[in-house]
Amino acid sequence: MSELTISLPPFSPFAQNHPAADNFLQNILLDGLWYWNLLAPTEGWVNAKYWQTLGYGSHELPTAPEAWRAPLHPDDLAEAQQAAEACLRAPDQPFNQLLRATHRNGATVWLHCRGIVLRNEAGTAAWLLGALFDVSHEKQAQAQAEELAEHYRQILSNQSVYIVKTDTEGNYTFANEYFYERYGYAEDIINTSSLLSIVEEDRAKCIEVVLQCFAQPEVRHQVILRKLASDNTVKSNHWELKGLLDEDGRLVEILCVGYDVTLLVENLQKQQHLLDVTSQQNMRLQNFAYIISHNIRSHSANLTSLVQLLAEAKSKAQKSMFLQMLTTSTEQLADTIVNLNDIVTIHSNVNKPKTVRALRTEIDKTLEVLSVLIRQHRIAVEVDVPPTLEVTVVPAYLDSILLNLISNAVKYRSPNRPAFIRLRARSEPGSVVLTVQDNGRGIDLVKNQAKLFGMYKTFHDNEDARGVGLFITKNQVEAMLGTISVESQVEVGTTFTIHFNENA
Repeated sequence: MSELTISLPPFSPFAQNHPAADNFLQNILLDGLWYWNLLAPTEGWVNAKYWQTLGYGSHELPTAPEAWRAPLHPDDLAEAQQAAEACLRAPDQPFNQLLRATHRNGATVWLHCRGIVLRNEAGTAAWLLGALFDVSHEKQAQAQAEELAEHYRQILSNQSVYIVKTDTEGNYTFANEYFYERYGYAEDIINTSSLLSIVEEDRAKCIEVVLQCFAQPEVRHQVILRKLASDNTVKSNHWELKGLLDEDGRLVEILCVGYDVTLLVENLQKQQHLLDVTSQQNMRLQNFAYIISHNIRSHSANLTSLVQLLAEAKSKAQKSMFLQMLTTSTEQLADTIVNLNDIVTIHSNVNKPKTVRALRTEIDKTLEVLSVLIRQHRIAVEVDVPPTLEVTVVPAYLDSILLNLISNAVKYRSPNRPAFIRLRARSEPGSVVLTVQDNGRGIDLVKNQAKLFGMYKTFHDNEDARGVGLFITKNQVEAMLGTISVESQVEVGTTFTIHFNENA
């Protein structure tokens, strides 16, 4: 090993036979070697590897006396001096110091110095021989680990982020205080299933993301889930899930970091609803334009022709006939205008105030109105609606909806079997659901699904069918921000399902 002699002390570890020094140097991989003369501390020696570790080339080695001291941090050098003096007082005490040195490029090099005390022929502790190890990488890794630990410590104490861990079975193993606070949970959730508090409709996509964690544990997998709080409110959260591995590379836990996006989701839903409403309004405008352009134009053309024929009629009988036809046409035009007025009235009253009504009471009122027809046709009526169930509606619209649906069930009963009408209702989060079921003639939805709620669309041969009732019913339901759907099968029956929006 090459040397740089800065001063010429009376001792060189390579000039004499010291088995302890030889064994120390031969069995340890070094990044530098130095010694101090404990009897004359200003005298010291370093080898070339010391300078090379600090970035100096073989032709750039400093030669000034005591140059070896210059790269060392003053505080660390002072501590090393104190440790050396302690070794002088107690030679059997180990020398183990961490020194900061300045690399030629200005970076900090961390040197771990382990030393032994060597004695002279008189048995006096005279020299401290030190082996230097570059531990810069280890110190950087330690600093990064400490920084990462601090980062996670801040996350765990963060009052805006949920931190949850589960085992591979989905049971809670950890939750931070913010999660407990926001959801009203206590620590007794530990070792219970995290899946149970997730809204049932979201559980499948939660499981899907967990399976992705098993397949790619090192990747962060994102998902938005709705979770039930202790007060039964539902919160939407954006979660990042990542697998945690043990030292053997096996997935042992799943780390879940989340934040609340309830308002964002609600706003997106409102925007989507506005888009849906706009789309529905466009469809209504198209339908309205069709009625104006087709139906009224047809009436107008028909009236024009009849007036011309009436003017040209030769006989009294012809004039009477054309006059009767003219009367019929004007009545039909009046009916069309009334229907159009009904539609305009519905949509001009979108913001009409709602009130709370007992749904069972309103159903009973409608059944009373239709009681003569129901008894006349021997229709069995079943009502499964809790007396306490309330619905928030525009009262006139609810009356019209019930009357249309129940009277249709009477009107389109099947002559081939005893008729029944079943009305059921239940409460769901944010809505009240009403179903009106019959076993009547049914509707062929394969043929008529698209035009089911269209204006002037009829599906049976009843003389009193106008094709307006379902159109108005759908518009009234949607004017209250609800929805209506239908299931039907020919000669089996029809079920209408209405969701009354309780949040609007």
